[in-house]
Amino acid sequence: METYKNISLTAWIYLTLCIVTLLDALFPISFLLEISTALIFIFVAFEFMSVPRPQQIAGSILISLSLIAAAVSQDWQTVIVEGVGRSRIFLLLFFAISWLQAPAEESQSLGAVRANIVSQPPGRRYLYLAFGAHILGTVLNIAGLSLLTSIVEKQENMLLKRRLSVALMQGFTSASCWSPFYIGMIVVLVALPSLTWTDVAPAGALIALCIVLSGWGFDRIALRGSRVTSTKINLQAIGRRDAGRAIFILISLVGLAMVAVELIDTNIPVALALIAPSYALIWYGSQSKRDEKRAYRCSKLIRHVIRNLPRFRNESLVFVAANMFGVGIAAVLPSEDLSATLNVLVPSADGKLLLLIATFLVCSAVGLHPIIVVISVSAIFPPSALGLSDWIVALTFLGSWGISTMVSPFSGTTLFMSRVAGVQGHVIGWYWTPPTVLLGATVVGGGVILLRHLVI
Repeated sequence: METYKNISLTAWIYLTLCIVTLLDALFPISFLLEISTALIFIFVAFEFMSVPRPQQIAGSILISLSLIAAAVSQDWQTVIVEGVGRSRIFLLLFFAISWLQAPAEESQSLGAVRANIVSQPPGRRYLYLAFGAHILGTVLNIAGLSLLTSIVEKQENMLLKRRLSVALMQGFTSASCWSPFYIGMIVVLVALPSLTWTDVAPAGALIALCIVLSGWGFDRIALRGSRVTSTKINLQAIGRRDAGRAIFILISLVGLAMVAVELIDTNIPVALALIAPSYALIWYGSQSKRDEKRAYRCSKLIRHVIRNLPRFRNESLVFVAANMFGVGIAAVLPSEDLSATLNVLVPSADGKLLLLIATFLVCSAVGLHPIIVVISVSAIFPPSALGLSDWIVALTFLGSWGISTMVSPFSGTTLFMSRVAGVQGHVIGWYWTPPTVLLGATVVGGGVILLRHLVI
């Protein structure tokens, strides 16, 4: 029988980091921040050589600039400890989401939903895939997206593979506009602490809907005109029982997380990290077969989750580097002067929003993670100094986050679809998605500008 002995040291370090972070969130003790900071440094150092080269280079450059900023500001503790410490909450979210992947993949009810979505005929397929990835991804994150990728893996026609891949990516990434379980939402709420999830989720959901519909319209007009033939698939209906269970899974998980946020008075990653393990163990244990004991399945899931924690090495490096860079830049640059200069160069508030969206797209296209833009911009250009409300800036961040990851050859979503589709990441990011991304950026820009004028 498989034991815990073959789990790597860095997996235990990541697990310890999550436990310390939870303890600090529930029982704030001063030295816990320093302990978690040290654990993050150790984890990143041990896993650095396993990080892909582009992320190694980007992370090293950002950390080096952060250390230079710390030397100039002579505030080493703030730049290093606070910068690294801010990363804890994001790494905790990855830990929480990882518990849900295995139960989701083996769920009979979610499997029925998947079969129905991927068996839709041409004409309805794009919308079903996009909204399916959106709804499943909203709660299950990347596990929801992975449920639907079989339709891409089976396609041999490259144009059809491109269309289906873009549909899945757009539906999945647009959920960052409002999902409380997406890292984009957590980053934005941390960067703009005056806001809560309920402040931005309704308008974000509306923007996400418009993004998906615009992508579907573009695909139908510009790409589907070729009428590519495909193998006929029999439509798989969803039984009432499976539909009811799937709805219960999605609603109960969101509901429990929101209840925990209110009862404990904490943030979403902490709440999800508290409930996800127990929820996943109950869910996974209930899927046991007759000849398999529930206790064994639960132990199997625990081992699986802990063993795979080191795979968050890429995200850990990027998020640590981005947070250090943001804190370092804020410590040395006079934000008041820079904001005044930007106000002179771009006096229009609407123009600043469009400039922000363009910055997201350009930075992502060259491989920079959106967190770098959010942390840096919010530190250097506070919304109030630019004459913008936190709410509008947050919606711009959230809308731009998702669409910009589609044009990045190194984003997690692009790399995931690259493996599924069997094509290079730069082909997806620089060739397949730009038309849809530019259209989505137009929707985001028009949406936030319209909302800004309506609210004012």
